Amino acid sequence: MANKILSSLARGSRQFATRTALQRAITLHDVTDAIAPVTLSGKTVLVTGASSGIGEEAAQQLAAEGATVILVARGVAELDRVAQQITTGGGTAYTVSGDLSTEKGVGDVLDAVLTRYGTPDIVVNNAGRSIRRTVADSTQRLHDFQRTMAINYFGPVGLTLGVLDEFLRRDSGHFINVCTWGVTNGAMPKFAAYGASKAALATFGRSLAAELTDTGVKVTNVCFPLVATPMIAPTTEYAKAPALSSEAAGEWIVHAAKHRPLEIMPRYAKALRGITAISASWSDGILARGSI
Repeated sequence: MANKILSSLARGSRQFATRTALQRAITLHDVTDAIAPVTLSGKTVLVTGASSGIGEEAAQQLAAEGATVILVARGVAELDRVAQQITTGGGTAYTVSGDLSTEKGVGDVLDAVLTRYGTPDIVVNNAGRSIRRTVADSTQRLHDFQRTMAINYFGPVGLTLGVLDEFLRRDSGHFINVCTWGVTNGAMPKFAAYGASKAALATFGRSLAAELTDTGVKVTNVCFPLVATPMIAPTTEYAKAPALSSEAAGEWIVHAAKHRPLEIMPRYAKALRGITAISASWSDGILARGSI
């Protein structure tokens, strides 16, 4: 009987996700009440992982809102391409090439940004990597976990620490952390390395937000569903899976920058969080039997 219930829930969750994952009005859900929107015109926004995917789209759309964007990624040619597109469209963009997976790389990026452009108003911690592999298939691959944690967690933390003092001095600033909806449930089968790194970032963000409650500095965790980006291209299982477009994902980032909620996530993630509160084994069963 329990297996039948879990199977039914799994089918229902897949159907629900398929219907809703691409509908912006449903998927773009603020867990907390959004603060009155702010204008982005005249703001300086640092966007990591800005050479493709979510970061590129976010940078394009933020620039269209009147923000000056500082594009950060490893690939110089790709950064120059994005910056050229933004400037051709009438926006303002600068580039900083660097590797955010090492402490030295983070320090070098911070030095370049602060020296050339000063402290930004908003930091979008988007750069990251994903890996799809079961834990059982990773017994000889500790480096997968180390590398994923380095870019997905320690990189964003390093950037945050590097500008936090100035944010507090100004009593203003905003950190936007790109996370995943899976952290809301606590289990991501086949994505343990990725999920753990994003869970660490999400917890860091929520903890920082709580500490900054009485200040003008805000933190937003954006917990995306599957997004159609070059990062997921190698995974053939995703070829026909419902996914948010990069353009729509960019809209989420712009929404976060304007409204500064504590969290943004798909509504089905919030529903699964409720199921987890009732029975963690049920929600794990839904995920294990699903097509996620």
